[in-house]
Amino acid sequence: MLSDVWKMESIFPAVAPFTKVVDILLVAYVFYRIYILLSRTRAIQLLIGFALIIAVDILSRKFNLETLSWIITNVSTYLVFGIIVLLQPELRRLISDIGKMQLFQWVNPPKAYYIDEIVIAAQNMAHDRVGSLMCILKEIKPQQIIDSAVRLDANITHELLETIFFKDSPLHDGAVIIESNRILAASCYLPLSGARDLKKTMGARHRAGMGFSEESDAVIIVTSEETGKISVMYNGRMISPVKTKDLRSTIQECIADRSGRPKPPEEGEE
Repeated sequence: MLSDVWKMESIFPAVAPFTKVVDILLVAYVFYRIYILLSRTRAIQLLIGFALIIAVDILSRKFNLETLSWIITNVSTYLVFGIIVLLQPELRRLISDIGKMQLFQWVNPPKAYYIDEIVIAAQNMAHDRVGSLMCILKEIKPQQIIDSAVRLDANITHELLETIFFKDSPLHDGAVIIESNRILAASCYLPLSGARDLKKTMGARHRAGMGFSEESDAVIIVTSEETGKISVMYNGRMISPVKTKDLRSTIQECIADRSGRPKPPEEGEE
């Protein structure tokens, strides 16, 4: 069957350029999806290092650097096995994620985000001066952070979110991570932002939210325990304060955005 398809190029010469373009696009898309799955883990750093070693090997052969080429050639075999051993968890997770991956999201769109429940929870917690940190995932899934947190895999309701962040709850300290219509984990500890332009009044929650937004494409919602203000963070930028009437549309815009730039606050908003 496949041989018949490839024979079409000789029968219909005009088809040949089209099939080559499709071939290149499919390969590029597969590599892009694999990169998304591996990004933000130690796997991507190791693979970049391995790619640099290959580049040095090519240059050493081109410029006849025999000693360097000999060292790389003899070490590279052990490096391959070393990478496989070091990346066993990531490789298992990659294979699992590929099995669950939606290659054509425009054909089979993702489940709706339960934004209304998140908005109600944020509004109630802001009104009651309850500190919270909620992260809505998009493409990048921080598996290491999720694995070190308390796994929930629960339906999203504003009652559950408010219960998690209640000050006497054992899970209130840390972030909640949300994907599609599920609360994946609670009590997640996120990397703090090192940005110096953050206001001194910003506490640990805001710095953690900014830090996570700098390293992922997640949409982060923070309610302040001190001021009762709501902030939305996305791609290393913060919109603060966000009016309660604008919260839903702001979250939706960030979720739908592909440019990596959240809409700036309106005049009069800080």
